[in-house]
Amino acid sequence: SARGETPSAMSSKSKDFQFENGQEVLAYHGPLIYEAKVSERVIKDSLEGSCKLKLYLLHYSGWNSHWDEWVAESRVMPINDETLGLQKERIKEFQRAHKRKQAGENTLAKKQKTVGEDSSLADVREALRLPHSMKLKLLEDWERITRERKLVPLPRAPSIAVLLDDFLQAKAKRSSHERLYGEVVDGMKSYFNQALSPLLLYKYERKQFRDLKEAQKAQPLAEIYGAEHLLRLYVKLPELLAQCRMQREHMTVLVSKLVELLKFLQANKSKYFVNEYEKPSEEYLSWWGSE
Repeated sequence: SARGETPSAMSSKSKDFQFENGQEVLAYHGPLIYEAKVSERVIKDSLEGSCKLKLYLLHYSGWNSHWDEWVAESRVMPINDETLGLQKERIKEFQRAHKRKQAGENTLAKKQKTVGEDSSLADVREALRLPHSMKLKLLEDWERITRERKLVPLPRAPSIAVLLDDFLQAKAKRSSHERLYGEVVDGMKSYFNQALSPLLLYKYERKQFRDLKEAQKAQPLAEIYGAEHLLRLYVKLPELLAQCRMQREHMTVLVSKLVELLKFLQANKSKYFVNEYEKPSEEYLSWWGSE
């Protein structure tokens, strides 16, 4: 997120943080670990005030300040022999994966440029980069589920299907491209229905998912889940879209509509995101304890 977008936060003392302002650190950015410097620190209250998020504004060494971003403390590491070793191992893993990918691609005859190429993937990832407020939503979502052991209440109202239909209706009023928006909305519903189980659930949510599928077998998942899980899909979209062998100009149009949808979600976040996560039943907690 941009340097100027400081999260609203409470003042905090140095002892509350693991890392100091100006400290050189290592931090995850995607699959790799990079050297960075802490520029600012804040502690932000979560929506309910039930937990506090420790956030650091990082400047990645040798990178343009455009890439400065607020990250959770869990992504930041001190510089020592162990973490430097981990950094090198991640680079080796990435290089091995990249070589395998290149070997596979070299066997394919490419008749035209597609978005599957690395440069285009980077363009898509940059275009679909989450705004700061949406990144905080993701962080809060993660905190609720993995730390507080709560769940998004399901079925959600409004659901993803309703959210997408609202977006389509809003755009149809002001655009001659109603059919195109309709195709994007239908595509997102389909993407979500397919991606939820393998890609978008935390392990803690698995039983909730299975129970819902059992109770509502015929209902599409986009009619059960809400904005919280749609936002998780946005994080995965660049990689998912990279698997579509789509002409560049078609991909450009699609991505522009997805950016509009993201802006719509951001502008209406109070309507579509849940305020209260729910505490699961004793039976659910027993299941988790046995996992």
